[in-house]
Amino acid sequence: MSTGSLRRIVFPGAAIACALVAAHYRLDLVIAAWLDLAPLVATVPLALFGWISGSMTIIRALDLVVWDRVGLRRGVRPPQLLIQLSNVAIFIVSAVALATNVFGMPLTGVIATSSVIGLVVGFAVKSLISDTFSGIALNLDRGFSIGDFVQVMSRGIPGRLIGRVTEINWRSTYILTPENCVLVVPNTLMSESMVVNLSRPEVASEFEHILVLDFEVPSEQGVRILSAAIEAAAMDNAAIFDGKARITETSATGVHYKIKYMLDPARLAPGKAKHLLFGHVLRHLTKAGVKLAHPKQDSWMITGGPDHFAIGSADHRRHLIGQVELFRDLAANDIDMLTNRMQQRRLQPGAAIVRSGEPGDSMFVVSEGLVSVRIRGAEDEVDVARLAPGDFFGEMSVLTGEPRSASVVTVTDTVVYEIGKADVAALLDRNPGAAEVLSEAAAVRRVMSSAAAARSPEARDIETATIAGQILARMTKFFGRIRRPTAA
Repeated sequence: MSTGSLRRIVFPGAAIACALVAAHYRLDLVIAAWLDLAPLVATVPLALFGWISGSMTIIRALDLVVWDRVGLRRGVRPPQLLIQLSNVAIFIVSAVALATNVFGMPLTGVIATSSVIGLVVGFAVKSLISDTFSGIALNLDRGFSIGDFVQVMSRGIPGRLIGRVTEINWRSTYILTPENCVLVVPNTLMSESMVVNLSRPEVASEFEHILVLDFEVPSEQGVRILSAAIEAAAMDNAAIFDGKARITETSATGVHYKIKYMLDPARLAPGKAKHLLFGHVLRHLTKAGVKLAHPKQDSWMITGGPDHFAIGSADHRRHLIGQVELFRDLAANDIDMLTNRMQQRRLQPGAAIVRSGEPGDSMFVVSEGLVSVRIRGAEDEVDVARLAPGDFFGEMSVLTGEPRSASVVTVTDTVVYEIGKADVAALLDRNPGAAEVLSEAAAVRRVMSSAAAARSPEARDIETATIAGQILARMTKFFGRIRRPTAA
């Protein structure tokens, strides 16, 4: 037993020893005679001092001998509520003993009176007593502890309550919700509810959602798009990991895909994780020209295009090219020409599309999947960005023949479209004025992705014009046959 532990019991033990010595030598009568007081006036304070000191000694001894040892054996200290109730019971026994020994009350009478009073008080505060004993049960059961993220489902609680347990006391359990509000739940209700502990046996739990796509969407395409969206969400927040997409069933509406992922709810609330994930899912579906399925018995009037573009079709290619900033200002017939010429490539995870420093004369547009942009670090390549459907890379190589400035590697199953030098050359043969459109678009992209983006609009315009002129000059040298359109 440590010195600190002994110190906790020495003072109340010394106090009760003094009280016992005073009672043995009847110092209360000596004090009463000396102060000319009635004997009971001196006896009662001394008796109170003795019984309180005795109660404190028993409480301290119980704490050292029982509670601390139980805590060491189980690795967790017993519930504070249980300790407090045992302390109250010790003081009640002391009070009864004081009443019978000092005031001469019969023990049976004290017990009977206490029982009646306890019955009346218990009936008045029965819900409070129920909450107290429910709190003891919750603490002893250890189904959840302070700091755990739980989901509570009960008839007394509308919907599903999700939050982190911040306190469990004799009356209530306090739960901090993702909305940063503290919900006080009576222990009786908590003990009667089904509680899902999302923090055990590990801090992360599996979550899942169901999405429905039309039958026209090939299953491998649906899995590829959703897997890439989960991976993109995981890159945005490390609390999401180990995600996957699977087909779970079919119905009259379409094919049901289950999105499953592991989530640490203490780092990211489930609602926020769902918002982040669905944002990526909708973006990937939209960029791929795929929409969620809808009940077939409903009548839909959609002016934004078909529900689904068949991958590789002319409509799908045109939809994809229309989202590329580099070609946004080209004429419709120029876009159609590029649409017909670009080549589709399907890649497995881990495939290198381009390597840093290698020569190149083509660019790529991501149709489905997720790719990683990597640059050379001190020892190995470093992941600096992720590109999703609708993003593109390699524009400087296809326009000027510039070597690859970074490596691009697939993260998931990926579909990209490649536009080569010959495709751009055919465009320039048909429309030489497209050179200025492309050089200016490339210059805007370079300026907005550099430190110049923080400058004033006037400074950015000057910088853009300068870079556009440089790119146009390099394009002229690279293609060797660009002629500027003559002024009218």
